Amino acid sequence: MVSSNILGNGGTKLFSHLKKLDSQIQRTDNNFCVISGKEYCLKVIALHHSLQRHCQIFNLWICCMDSFTFMLMKKLNLKNVHLLQVEVIEDDNLRKVKQDRKPNEYCWTIKAPLVEYLLTTYDIEKMIYCDGDLYFFSDPVSILNEWGEHSVFLCPQRDLDWVEQKYGRFQAGLIGFKKDQYGMESLKWWKSRCLEWCSHEEKNGQYGDQKYLDNFPLFFQKVKISEHLGIDAAPWNSIYNNNYKITKNDQSILIEDDPLVVFHFACLTIYDSEKFDLWSLGKLKIQTTIINEIYVPYLDEIRSVMKEINAVEPDGLSNCLSKQPYTEANTFYNYTPLRRVMDQSDEYYNFAIILSKDFLIKGLTLYYSLKKKINNFHMWICCMDHVSFEIVNQLNLTNISILQVEEIEDEELLKVKNGRTLQEYCWTMKAPLCQHILSNYGEVDHIIYCDSDLYFFSDPKPILEQWNQYSIFLCKQRGSQELERIHGQYQAGLIGFKKEENSMKILNWWREKCIERCSSIYDKKYGTWGDQKYLDAIPHLFSNIKVSDDPGINAAPWNLVMMNNSSVSKKKKTVIVDDSDLIVYHFGSMLMINKKNFDLWKLEPLSFDSSIIENIYLPYILQLRETCRKLKKKTNLKNLTPFFASIPDDYQSKNPFSI
Repeated sequence: MVSSNILGNGGTKLFSHLKKLDSQIQRTDNNFCVISGKEYCLKVIALHHSLQRHCQIFNLWICCMDSFTFMLMKKLNLKNVHLLQVEVIEDDNLRKVKQDRKPNEYCWTIKAPLVEYLLTTYDIEKMIYCDGDLYFFSDPVSILNEWGEHSVFLCPQRDLDWVEQKYGRFQAGLIGFKKDQYGMESLKWWKSRCLEWCSHEEKNGQYGDQKYLDNFPLFFQKVKISEHLGIDAAPWNSIYNNNYKITKNDQSILIEDDPLVVFHFACLTIYDSEKFDLWSLGKLKIQTTIINEIYVPYLDEIRSVMKEINAVEPDGLSNCLSKQPYTEANTFYNYTPLRRVMDQSDEYYNFAIILSKDFLIKGLTLYYSLKKKINNFHMWICCMDHVSFEIVNQLNLTNISILQVEEIEDEELLKVKNGRTLQEYCWTMKAPLCQHILSNYGEVDHIIYCDSDLYFFSDPKPILEQWNQYSIFLCKQRGSQELERIHGQYQAGLIGFKKEENSMKILNWWREKCIERCSSIYDKKYGTWGDQKYLDAIPHLFSNIKVSDDPGINAAPWNLVMMNNSSVSKKKKTVIVDDSDLIVYHFGSMLMINKKNFDLWKLEPLSFDSSIIENIYLPYILQLRETCRKLKKKTNLKNLTPFFASIPDDYQSKNPFSI
């Protein structure tokens, strides 16, 4: 029934409207209300859909804060939804404070008046207020069951002590009131306090509408504090601060033993149908289970809502999206097929290589070495010529994206291209390739550049573990003093960059230096060699650099053979360098003369220990031969000679090896 105490001037028209609305109200305990401006439309419609999915009967009142929201919701004609324009609720007190409060502060202020209005206007015994960014994953009957005979229903923050001290012990994003003595007393008290003061800036121990709730259990009777971990789960109590076990069974998502009922997608920003910020307050690492089972279903719903809006109001969707550039996102999520593949693993690795015809066999062997060890990776292969591009395409490899060098080249690069050898230009292309990937693939947060003659003997996980929170990843040469004087202290054959400001600044600096000068001949005047000697300056010019001296990462002839001060052994199936697992070996300056003959180090005669030959070089050579077999089988190539080392007929190997 409609209460008669709301009638006054113009009451006949209002009474007629309310009687019509009253006839549409479902008789149920599932009564919800929400506040929405245009920036919350997508989320509120998603909330409605989640209720529709899990409730047979419910009522949802949407208080529209602007005319666009009211118009859009009316056009959508959502089932079991009752629309209110905020002006219906506003009285002189609200209109007075509205002038001095920011939109979010006024939305907080209007919560209690909205709930009071609905409880007193309609024949409703209980009302659950929901923030617009809540989403139900199961039947809200769990809330009603736990609420029971109590008058007020509160959800604890379950946050850090200092956060609760500042922002409150309870969440104002989901709160329930009954139309009984204690429910109305607490509701009216909350309303009065919020009218007096409600700001996003902490003052006198208060914060917004929320810190007032700390007093409810002390001031009022019959207050129920939820103990259900699945009710109003949120980033601050499910992703960080707590070590709750989150799993998925056939029926539901469980937080410990409690089914997930409703999740609070606070601080989630929507830029378009692919670009989101999952936590705008900072960079947040979200567990794989939570991404796949909680966030992605919600994003799927949001994307579906976008289509609904486009169908009824094609020009209106832009009003519902963030106007901020997505590049400012803190926890950026790019909803793409690649991102969804990445989401299947807690750790995902992004690699880039540069491939020319001369390095085709070695580059493919590098790829196959990773494929044998892990599947949670993606590799960008930049082809320097059309031959390698066409062949790699024929192979139908998984976990790769194939780029042509022309896609990356700009005027600066083309200007220096003709004056450099292929090797020098490949070195010049390293930084631009990494920049291209980090800038054009929003889902990629890091890239590990690898020379094509690297080979992974073990899972690359230690690289990410050591890199951790650092901006870039460097490997020490661990070579002789003279070698490092000319070629540098660090290895440009394996280097990592992250998509963050400091790292991108370093990457751009390296790019500019290599465009300026990048020669295979040591330049005494400038003290430069190739792309590599520049790396010596990075720890001096920039901060937050990880320098790895792990003997198992980027082991190579110059630090394992030439220095001759490390031991190589094998334990079960793992190659050990000193006391470290061999992760990746750099077969620099090794020539593949043909399928049977090799030069292990083309520059000078070296003494290769038998343990190094047996445990490192022989397995690699066998894999090179296997790659040749795959090339012939999977392509139309009959002759692989063009892909072997280009050497004169009278070439004499410095370190010959035959198989």
